[in-house]
Amino acid sequence: MSNKEEIQKMRKVNMKIFPTYKKLAWDYLFFYTIDFLFLTQIKGISAADVVLKSTFYSFFIILLQIPANIIVEFLGRKNSVILGNILNCFYMVVIMLSRNLGDLIFAEFICAIAFSIKDIAEPSLLNESIPPSKYKGKIYSKINSKGASGYYLFNAISKIVAGFLFTINGYLPIVCSLVVLVMVSIISIGFIEPLKRSKRNINDLLGKKQLKDMKEGFAYILKSNRLKALLLCVSLISPLLAILSNYHVSLLEDLKLSANVIGIIAAIGSFISSYASKKQEKYHNKLKNRSMITLAIILSISTLIGGICGLKAEDYVVLLIIVIITNIIYNFCQGMYFTIIDKYLRNFSNKEIDTKIFSAKNLFSNIGRMIGGLFASFLLDKMKTAYCMIILGIIFTILYILMEKYMKSRIGLKPEEYSKEETKYDEQKQIKQEF
Repeated sequence: MSNKEEIQKMRKVNMKIFPTYKKLAWDYLFFYTIDFLFLTQIKGISAADVVLKSTFYSFFIILLQIPANIIVEFLGRKNSVILGNILNCFYMVVIMLSRNLGDLIFAEFICAIAFSIKDIAEPSLLNESIPPSKYKGKIYSKINSKGASGYYLFNAISKIVAGFLFTINGYLPIVCSLVVLVMVSIISIGFIEPLKRSKRNINDLLGKKQLKDMKEGFAYILKSNRLKALLLCVSLISPLLAILSNYHVSLLEDLKLSANVIGIIAAIGSFISSYASKKQEKYHNKLKNRSMITLAIILSISTLIGGICGLKAEDYVVLLIIVIITNIIYNFCQGMYFTIIDKYLRNFSNKEIDTKIFSAKNLFSNIGRMIGGLFASFLLDKMKTAYCMIILGIIFTILYILMEKYMKSRIGLKPEEYSKEETKYDEQKQIKQEF
């Protein structure tokens, strides 16, 4: 088989597998929503400590960005994805055995290694599997959103099932999640490595050239006004999304709703996330460079409203319905955000810089999540969830208004309006130069 035929086969196989893979592998199925109930009700760990565990996750992610880059460069995209999925299986076992905050911290360390690797390797694997053309961005977005919307659909179904399984035995949803992760590990073996590299040992990767390449890559990212604005956006939206994944469940638990009902509400939210992910292209075409800030403001205002209504929602059905609607709005913003942000970040990138951009995204996202998580845990330890949401809603609304002012002149410009430095890694520009 010629090299050209091998490349065509790689692209065909990877582009075919990726949507199915992402539907099952993007995040844990049968887990979220129930994880909060499992750790607080079955394991007896405090709600504040459960929120705090995500802060340790973010801290570990920050520490692991450079090691994760080295691992991906050493193992390649495919093998790195497989390793990340195997580590996720181990994470689920540790969660089942956890008894206190110390155990959860160890679990989050494993989870951080897994997702540090996966979050760099997966988008890069897809990006390098799509043939260069002026439509590459749209193809990437279409494949990525197809996988994301499928994940949200499966997540919705799994949350309903998990809610009922939890009432039978609290461990059953976690076991189901582990089974899916084993399946995902097997599916990931089917990928073909998109970039053939000469064999190098670990000493080469830890040498001066590798560190120099990484340093130059991050220096470019920090010089780019467009990327700095996007990373600011990531560092402010990601923490609120992470906090609300626990706060919404905690609020519903405060309102004395059963695990079944909470699971059904979460499932409806996942259906909304799936819908939002599918419609991201239309949403972006309509709002253009205001896409991110619109999502951010909707998210923060709905958090504020949810907190205010949550104060008396136990006594008034109308207020309870509004609380549930704010939960659904959160899921809409989540489904839209995660699909659009990857699309923005991969613009003007190629194989030389894409892993470093996705790594920088993880770094800044988790710096924000760590700071936000510490503050959210502190608040939850001092007051009711509803009051916490009111405070966070006000703070993040102010932050997002300031963020809009910074982003306004840096995001959504036409390609020719960006400087040569901004587009030095632009794959489309390089293709035009070749022809």
